[in-house]
Amino acid sequence: MSSLWERPAQELLQAAASGAPTPGGGSTAALTAAFGAALLEMALNITLKKNGEAAAEALRPVLQTLGSLRERLQTLADEDVRAFRAYVQATRLPEGPEQNEALAAAGKASMQTPLQLARTALEALDLAPPLATQVHAEVISDVGAGAAILEGALHAALLTVDINLPHIPEEEREGLKAERDMLEARGRDRAAQTLRQTRERLPG
Repeated sequence: MSSLWERPAQELLQAAASGAPTPGGGSTAALTAAFGAALLEMALNITLKKNGEAAAEALRPVLQTLGSLRERLQTLADEDVRAFRAYVQATRLPEGPEQNEALAAAGKASMQTPLQLARTALEALDLAPPLATQVHAEVISDVGAGAAILEGALHAALLTVDINLPHIPEEEREGLKAERDMLEARGRDRAAQTLRQTRERLPG
């Protein structure tokens, strides 16, 4: 399977709008989240250029962390497509123990990939509130935009978690629901903090 990232943007957009099952909500959320993280990186890179060494010591480690998170989000876009395709393949197997085992494995992967996406998006969002006070004034809106995009992607990922919960053994659902609710609440809080601080620094 070729990577979603190797496809032209226009082709990718048309695929998302078509009747094809992929890219779906999870992989599109991962694509979007990667761009949200990239906007935070851009704001940092421009700040480092404008503020020089005065900003470097504090901001370079954050920049490196964001780069790693973005790369992980990029990987998760393709992982989501693979998880869905594995589930479709499992449904086509003859009924019996082999299919049951394949469906269980595919169902778990379909849950874990968007869950990991939500966790990673939240890690990036955790970095956003301080950045709203640290970046150069000319790129403050990009920090707010990045946080807003990451929050939207996080919610989209959690919807994918929600639709896959029924496929998870009942004894595992309570813990997953608790983590899902924590990710949603914390992501909303971090995004709200960032947007509030962004607006406070916007001119006028």
